[in-house]
Amino acid sequence: MKRFAKIILAVIAGLAAVLLLVLVGINLYLQSGDVQQRIRLATEQALGMPVTVKRTLYTPWSGLTLSGLSLPDPSIAGATLVDAPKFSVQFEFLPLLGRKFIITSVSLSDPHLSLRQNEDRKWVLMPPKPAKPARPPGAEKPVRPVEPAVTGPVEPSATGPVAPASPTPAPFIVELREFHINGGTVDIIDRKGLMLGRVEGVIIDGKIYENHRVEGDLWIDKMEIGAQIYPNRLRAHFVQEEDRLTVTEIKCAIAGGKVRAELHIVAPRKGRPDFRLKTEVEQVSIPTLIAEAHGNEIGTTGTLLGHFELGGNPLDAASLGGKGGFSLDSAQLRPPDFIQQIGMILRIDELQMLHLQLAALRFEIRDQRVFINDLTFKTDNVIITGKGPIRFDGKLNLAGRLLLNEKIQQQLGGLLGDNFTPSEDAGYKQVAFSVTGRLDRPKTDLVEKITGIKLGNMGGLLKGFFRMPKAQPADSPSSEATPSASSN
Repeated sequence: MKRFAKIILAVIAGLAAVLLLVLVGINLYLQSGDVQQRIRLATEQALGMPVTVKRTLYTPWSGLTLSGLSLPDPSIAGATLVDAPKFSVQFEFLPLLGRKFIITSVSLSDPHLSLRQNEDRKWVLMPPKPAKPARPPGAEKPVRPVEPAVTGPVEPSATGPVAPASPTPAPFIVELREFHINGGTVDIIDRKGLMLGRVEGVIIDGKIYENHRVEGDLWIDKMEIGAQIYPNRLRAHFVQEEDRLTVTEIKCAIAGGKVRAELHIVAPRKGRPDFRLKTEVEQVSIPTLIAEAHGNEIGTTGTLLGHFELGGNPLDAASLGGKGGFSLDSAQLRPPDFIQQIGMILRIDELQMLHLQLAALRFEIRDQRVFINDLTFKTDNVIITGKGPIRFDGKLNLAGRLLLNEKIQQQLGGLLGDNFTPSEDAGYKQVAFSVTGRLDRPKTDLVEKITGIKLGNMGGLLKGFFRMPKAQPADSPSSEATPSASSN
């Protein structure tokens, strides 16, 4: 009995030794310079760009693990486009001996994609193809000599028999059947190095079928758009067939509301890419949206709903076009600072906080601008409208109107003077104004239009409108009793 047990243990030990030798042999084979070069060239052929891998390891349970995977940025020297600390590949070993790399499953852990804008304001994911060398002027295309046909037996050469040409080795084929990405991060950076957007917690599960159809599901934990908007918990289903990618059933949460969308992309090997995006927004909390954009949400209420669509070449801002509309429901909104200033001067409480009966926006996107076709805020006694273009770089050129009804006109008495004129809205008088500058630093002539005084700041406005006394000279007897306006 003991002898039988010893035999079993010896067999097990022998099998373990053989397995260990096989495992070591596979690792030595996979880490050999020739195979590493084949895998690298095959991967570069699949991705269309150089690939760097620091270390490889093979185990039967996890397959081939590549550490320190990186892809260089095609437009910025010294920068990386993709970094991944771990890249696991499950593959069939025997086809590898026949120059076939059949990957049953590939898993990319915690990859980091840095998408940078170059100096030409382009987003480049693939390196440009090298240009064919130009033929020197006057050079003629070489003519291949025509060999005479052989009709009889070939005589041996005086120098010896002719060696047969060595056969061209078969290409190293890569076939991928399933892929997974877990914990991915994407940074979108403009040409000045400013962060335009960030995506975190990307999970992708996809399958590749024999007809090259790719299908799978996408999850994203958190997103950041311009440090202003923070969608989260996105999920979607995608299908790619040849050069067409369709992303449907897109759903995500934003500021307590919901966003639904679908995306269609055409990316041909030759020619310009194109995309179409359709989006619907509902029940987005205005206070939460303002707070996430680092604004003052105190006193605001209501929800946002609407839709928009956008399309064009995603790598060319000049080609983008679309349209949309939004409205506010049960909203109480704080107006821009210059409107609040006018409300303070004229003592119109409704201009300090807009209790809106109507709030609507309609716009179009073209020529690298967002054209405001109609922007209307209406309260019980006040209407504010605007229209005009906003450039993609934030520059404004809006034409606005401030309308006051008879109640406010009587309240102000003669303060309005001739600056307000009758409007097409019965019972309202209006004053036209413009808004220029930038989105983050708007400028307006509304104060000048109402008061008739051209002023550069709020202090000057108060002095001019209320006719504050001028500051007295320092040696004036009344200088101590009358403070200088500049000290306010």
